[in-house]
Amino acid sequence: MEEILYTIEPNSSGDRITIILALLAALGALAGMLPLLRTPSTGDQRNRRLLGAMLLFFVVLIASGTSFFSWLKTRKVSTITIYNDAVETPYGKVAFRNIKNASIETDRQPSFVNPSRATRQTKLLLIEEMDGKAHVMSEKDYDLQNIMSKLKKAVKQWEDSQGSGQ
Repeated sequence: MEEILYTIEPNSSGDRITIILALLAALGALAGMLPLLRTPSTGDQRNRRLLGAMLLFFVVLIASGTSFFSWLKTRKVSTITIYNDAVETPYGKVAFRNIKNASIETDRQPSFVNPSRATRQTKLLLIEEMDGKAHVMSEKDYDLQNIMSKLKKAVKQWEDSQGSGQ
């Protein structure tokens, strides 16, 4: 029977705020666009109204896209569960015996002006399986040091129980 040792929640409080604010902006722009389209007018006034409605439509598109893709991200970033013999990430479950390597790597975004200089750095936790599948978690979503220390501790306990069981 699998026993849950640790459960690590993602840092996603900012995503929820983004979803709510983007939805409010989309609804507000929609509410402003509809009266502009329904009000009758002629000549130059009509052109200004249609231009305003078009700009508000672009706001609706951008805000609804932002809220939709933020929602998709919150669905992809989920709880990491460490069992006594496996770890479950958003990319699936992997048994400790199938883990080839687990490490924290730094992804560097090179500068356009000077490629030898990094403009943005992000730390990533990589859990690589024997078959080549990788489970990648970002420091923007998780406390990587906490996950790595708990994973090491769980793997050590699993190795000790495997050694004493033989």
